[in-house]
Amino acid sequence: MIILSDLSPMPFGKYKDTPMQDVPASYLHWLWQNGMKSEVKTKPVADYINRSLSALKTENKDLIWS
Repeated sequence: MIILSDLSPMPFGKYKDTPMQDVPASYLHWLWQNGMKSEVKTKPVADYINRSLSALKTENKDLIWS
């Protein structure tokens, strides 16, 4: 599995090729709530979100990340 870093490009979607650190937390939250959290072991973006949860929660406190 590919391990994404903050500088890795988003591999798909609206923010494709945008560094992961610049993809809005609200977009990552939408992905997380719509199936990504169940794919942490197989999907690089889900793994990145899971590893970044504490920063994402701080960045956007109004979103529920559970």
